[in-house]
Amino acid sequence: MIKLFVVKCFRQLSYDKTISSLTEEEAILLSFYDENGQIKLPSGGTLHHFMKYRLGEKGVNEIMMLIGEKILKLSQEKEAKIDSTPLEASRYDKHADYNPHYECKMDKAHITMVGTYPIFMTHTKGLSGDSPELIDHIEALKNMNANLEFYSADRRL
Repeated sequence: MIKLFVVKCFRQLSYDKTISSLTEEEAILLSFYDENGQIKLPSGGTLHHFMKYRLGEKGVNEIMMLIGEKILKLSQEKEAKIDSTPLEASRYDKHADYNPHYECKMDKAHITMVGTYPIFMTHTKGLSGDSPELIDHIEALKNMNANLEFYSADRRL
């Protein structure tokens, strides 16, 4: 299930679409088969329950730190950058901030990238900048034993 969660994150799909997007080969590689070799996939709801209640936020964050550490170890990149991306809010979210630059109600994901790989992310309200998130991102890089020569931010920091 943890491997399937990683697939969901990298494909950026819903729980149900993650399950329906798996090929037979991928299902076998993820060990979703019974003793007779029949493919047995969990439902999207089962994956969601596993993520939210079994792993929880702390467990998910620990897994993502391990993945980030592995990416850093395998990568030849010596440069990282932080940038934020808008996460448009649901129309039902009464607490989301309106961001005049993006002209929508939103939250933000602040993401540290090494090459094309996201290795750490924090989530904030829609009007937040990257600056307050830098310390958490630098601490995460230190905890991942990052061997970087350069860490940059976008010009609006």
